Amino acid sequence: MADIEVKVESNLARVLREMRQQSEKVHTLLPAIAEMLVSAVEDVFEAEGPGWEPLAESTLKARRGTSHKILQDTGLFAGIDPAWGDTYAEAAAGVSYAIFHVEGTVHMPKRNPFDLGPFESPLLDEVASLITTEITS
Repeated sequence: MADIEVKVESNLARVLREMRQQSEKVHTLLPAIAEMLVSAVEDVFEAEGPGWEPLAESTLKARRGTSHKILQDTGLFAGIDPAWGDTYAEAAAGVSYAIFHVEGTVHMPKRNPFDLGPFESPLLDEVASLITTEITS
């Protein structure tokens, strides 16, 4: 007599399998999401904040003949790079002194370009749209 094997996939097993497949699709979006984050941080630099204190008079005098854009004279800190891995996407500063601007110091006000403020909501909408489009296609 031959063995007969019947496999019945439960609804839960099917849903879990589909969720795993969808998460794999989202994983492929992480480089694009990292680029979106970089763009949002660049918008913060361009707007010089939200809420950044203006440059001190002494700083403005020292910069005579150069740019007065906060954190952008050399372009080093403003050179934000995308980064991503298996489970994350981010915009990353490539300079070691970024932490001093992000947190502020006794002599320097906090000017955190990663605090997206009013740029956060449009970014989240864009990311959600990208993910929704990907997982429903």
